[in-house]
Amino acid sequence: MNPETLLERHRQRRARAQAAVWLARMGRGLTPGRQRALEHWLSDPLNAKEFSELRAMLDVVSEFKGAARASLVAGVEPLPRRERAGSAPRWLVGVAAAAVLTALLAAGAGLWALGYLPRTYSTSVGQIDSVVLPDGSMVYLNTDSKLRWIGSPHDRRVRLLRGEAFFEVVHDPSRPFRILLAHSEVRVLGTRFDVYRKRDGNVLVTVVSGTVAVEGLGASAAAAPAWERRLTANQQIEYSPVGLLADVHSTLAANVIRWREGIVETRGEPLSKFVSNLSRYTPQRIVITDSRAARMRIGGAFSVRNVPSTLQRIARIEPITVTRQDGELILAYRATQAQRPNALR
Repeated sequence: MNPETLLERHRQRRARAQAAVWLARMGRGLTPGRQRALEHWLSDPLNAKEFSELRAMLDVVSEFKGAARASLVAGVEPLPRRERAGSAPRWLVGVAAAAVLTALLAAGAGLWALGYLPRTYSTSVGQIDSVVLPDGSMVYLNTDSKLRWIGSPHDRRVRLLRGEAFFEVVHDPSRPFRILLAHSEVRVLGTRFDVYRKRDGNVLVTVVSGTVAVEGLGASAAAAPAWERRLTANQQIEYSPVGLLADVHSTLAANVIRWREGIVETRGEPLSKFVSNLSRYTPQRIVITDSRAARMRIGGAFSVRNVPSTLQRIARIEPITVTRQDGELILAYRATQAQRPNALR
C-alpha cells in the first residue's frame, strides 16, 4: 500500500475517533466555547463526513425500541475495562468509542442502504437548543420551534413545522440543502441563514453569509414557482402564503440572530411589536391596556431568559407600569408628573 493511501486511512480513522468524542461531548451538553470549536472542526469536509455518518447511524439505532434495538446493539463487543476507566488517555477513549460506533454502522448497513430515518427536533416555550443533522449541518432552534429531517444520503431536506431555526449548512455541491415550508422552499449549498415561520403563516428569511434561493411554490408540484428570489449576506425577505410582503432588502443579520444568545434587540420599534416578539419566550400572556403604551417606541438589547424581569427593566426607563393579574402580565401607560392634570406649574 502506497504512503499516500496509508496517510489517507490514518486521517480517516483519526477523524472518526474525533467524531466519536464530539458525539459523546454533545450528549453531556456543549459550552459556547466547545460549540465554536465543533463548528470549526466540522468545516473540514472529511471531519463533516465522518461525523455525519456516525451521527446518522446513532439516529437510526435510536429509532428502534425493545428487542429490535437490543438485537442491534448486542453484536457490539463491550469496551475493555481499562478503556472504560477514567484514567485511560483521551485519544484511547476516543478510538474505543469510534470502534463501537463503527460496529453499529456495520451492524446497521442494511438499514443505512435504505437512507436516513425521519427525525424530529423541537424546543418548548422559552427553550433554545442546537442539534446536528444527519448530514453534519448545525441547526439552532429558537423557542417553541419544531423541525423534521426528511432527507436521505442523497437528498438533504428538512421541514420547518413551526418557529425559528438558524442553519449552518455543510457545503456539498452535489446535494443542495432544502427547507420546506407550507407554501415555499429555501434552497442552499453551504451557508448560514435564519428562517422564522411565524404563527400567522408569514415567513422571514435572513442571510448571514453565502447565497440562499427562496421560491414560492405553485398551485401544484408541476407548476412553475409563483416567484423566486436570491439573497446574499445581510439581506432579508418576508412573505406570506399568497405573496411577498417585503421584497429583498438590507438588514443587519447579526442582530436578527442574537436570540441564540438569549437576547432580542429592538431599534425604536413600537412597544406592541416588541411585546409580540417577547411573548414567544413565556407561557404568560402579556397584555397592553391602552394605545399610548402600545405606540411607545423603545430601543435596546433585552434578555428573553426572564421575561417578567425584562418588562420590569423597561418600566424603570419608560413611563409604563407592569402588574400581574390572573396569571397575565399587564402593561399600562404611566403619566409623568408634568402630564398629570393636577400637576403643579
